[in-house]
Amino acid sequence: MSGVAEQVGQAENINPLANPEAELRLLGDFIADNRLIDPAADKLRPVDFSVPLYGTAFGVMIQQASAGANVDVVTIAPFLTQFEDWPRLSRSLAAADLNAGTRQQSKAYLEQIVDLSRRRRMVLGLQEVIQGARTPDVGCDELVVQADEAVAEMADQTVSDEQASAGEHAQRVIDSFGKPIVGVRCGINSIDRIVGTLRPSWFVVGGGRPGMGKTAMVSSYAIGAGLRGHATLFFSLEMSADQITRRMLSDLCHSRDFSVPYEQIRDGTVKGRNLEAVIAAKDRLDQLPIEICDRGGLTLAMLGRRVRRQKRRLAAQGKRLELVIVDYLQLMQPSKAGMSPYEAATEISKGLKVLAKDEGLTVFALAQLSRGVESRPDKRPVPSDLRDSGQIEQDADVLLFLYREEYYLNRKKPADEFGPKFEDWRNDMEAVRGKIEFLVPKHRHGADGQSLGFFFGETVCIRGSDFYSAGEGQDYG
Repeated sequence: MSGVAEQVGQAENINPLANPEAELRLLGDFIADNRLIDPAADKLRPVDFSVPLYGTAFGVMIQQASAGANVDVVTIAPFLTQFEDWPRLSRSLAAADLNAGTRQQSKAYLEQIVDLSRRRRMVLGLQEVIQGARTPDVGCDELVVQADEAVAEMADQTVSDEQASAGEHAQRVIDSFGKPIVGVRCGINSIDRIVGTLRPSWFVVGGGRPGMGKTAMVSSYAIGAGLRGHATLFFSLEMSADQITRRMLSDLCHSRDFSVPYEQIRDGTVKGRNLEAVIAAKDRLDQLPIEICDRGGLTLAMLGRRVRRQKRRLAAQGKRLELVIVDYLQLMQPSKAGMSPYEAATEISKGLKVLAKDEGLTVFALAQLSRGVESRPDKRPVPSDLRDSGQIEQDADVLLFLYREEYYLNRKKPADEFGPKFEDWRNDMEAVRGKIEFLVPKHRHGADGQSLGFFFGETVCIRGSDFYSAGEGQDYG
C-alpha cells in the first residue's frame, strides 16, 4: 500500500485536475460538522477523491452517518487502521475543529472536487480514445462510441444499471415469475382492489375537494402500508407533524366496537380506557416504519435530498424506502420566484415523477381540485378538475379521486324539520352516511374503476368495504 505522501504526489502530477489539500480540508469539515455529510453524499462519491485513502475515509463517514452514529476520528478509526498512513491522516483530522472552514468554504471545496473528478474521468476516457485511434484494429465506429462515453462521463457508476438490452430485461421479467410482487399495498381492500400494488417508479395522485377526506386517506394508507412493513416517508406540507400524529393515533384506535374520538386526542382530554387505547396505539406506531417531515416551503431539490438521505439511512439498516407521501402537491415551492401557478405545478409534477423513477419508489401526492366541481350537478371529480396544471394528469400513473355524497347532501338539509322534504332528505342521508367513493379515472398499468369504502369523521380515518365483515383484528385487511 502506497503512503499518503506518494498518493498526494501522484494526484498533484496531473494538476490542475486534483486538489488534495481541498479534499483533506473537506474531510476535516465533515468531522467538525457531521450535518454536512448527508447533503454532500448526494453529489460526492468516494471515487471523486484523487487520494484513494481520502475517498475510503469519506466512504466510512457516509456509512457511519447513515447509521446515525457520530462521525469523528475515533469512530472511523477501526475501519481505517489497516492503512499504513492512517496515523498521519488521523492527526490532521483530529485538528478539524480548529481548522474548520465556513459552510461557504466547504461548499466550494466540494464543488471543486466533484468538478475536477469529472474532468479527470473525461481526460482518462479521451486518452483511451486517442490510444485507440492510433491502433488500426480499432474501428472508427467504436472510437466514436468511446468518445461519446468519455464526454458523458463514462465512469459514471449508474450507467450499467440504467441501460441493458431488451433481452436482459425480458430475462429479469421471467426470473421474477413466482416471486413476491415488489410494491406497496395498504390492506384497505377498497383501495388495493382498484389501484393494485403500487410499484416502484409510480407517481400516484390523490385528488378531492376540501372535506372529502384526502389527508385521512393517505394517513390510513400510510398506516396500512407500515403494518405490512413498507417503509414510508410522509411529507406533511399543510398540517404539522403533531396534527398528523394525533390523527394516526385516533386511526389506530378505531375498530368496529371501539374508538377514541380525534377531538379528544386533538385537545388532550383523553382519560380512562381511551387513554389506555391511545398508549397502545403509540406502541404500535413505534413499530411502524413511518417517518413524518412537516418542513414547510419545500422545493423539489429539498424534498429529493431528504428522500435520498432517508434511503441511505434505511439501507444502512438493511431496509428500503418504498413509499413517499406528499400532502399536498400545490403547497410545494417552485424552484424560481415569480413562476405562475401553472408553471409551478407543472415543474413539481414532472419532478415528482422523475423522483419516483430515479429513486425506485412510489410517490403518492395529494392534489387540490378546482372549484369548478362545485358548479356541476354531479360533483364527482374528473381529471380536468385538477387545479393549476394538466401536466399532473399526464404525469400520473394513477389518479385516485375521493367523493363523499354525504358531505354535499348535508349542506342541503331542509330548514323545516317537520316539512314534507325533510323525510326524503333524511332517507337520502341514511343511504350515504359514512360512505366514500374511490374513483380511478386513469390507471396507466391497469383498468379504470371505482369502489366504495367507509369514512369515519369522528376518528378521521378510512376503511374498506369489508370493514364490518372482516375477521377480528383485520381492520386493515
